[in-house]
Amino acid sequence: MSAARGVPRRCGGWRVGYLWGPSQLIQASARVHNTFNGSVNTVVQDAALVAVESCDEDVARMRAAYEQRREIMRAELAAIPGLTLSAPEGAFYQFPRYDLDLPSVEVVAGLRAHGVVVRPGSEFGACGEKHLRLSYAAGPQSIVEGVRRLADGLAALR
Repeated sequence: MSAARGVPRRCGGWRVGYLWGPSQLIQASARVHNTFNGSVNTVVQDAALVAVESCDEDVARMRAAYEQRREIMRAELAAIPGLTLSAPEGAFYQFPRYDLDLPSVEVVAGLRAHGVVVRPGSEFGACGEKHLRLSYAAGPQSIVEGVRRLADGLAALR
């Protein structure tokens, strides 16, 4: 435990952030945020303070882990025919484009039969159609197994 108000020293899983930008954007975002989230409770505020003040090593360790996972997933996905990869710009998701002549919701439904749970790209706007959203928040072995199942599922959909 940390000396700071009994908050666990290990930092992870807490979600707190900030927004920076033009004041009109910040004001509009604050209205939306307040509508959906109200205020952040004291425990989360205390955890955020500990994270900001003393979790640099944890953040660096997790960043390295996610970079490794991203590269594992990219390498595995690159071996699947019909996928076009892009470089993630944030978070822990790949968003590959597929060449099947099927809507992404149908591809996702077909992949479930192979033990694959992904999000259809169409959920992220019209330009997301023919894409899949894949998370690499899992461990390396799970990523490799998931991409293997994805390859099998896409092959079966052909």
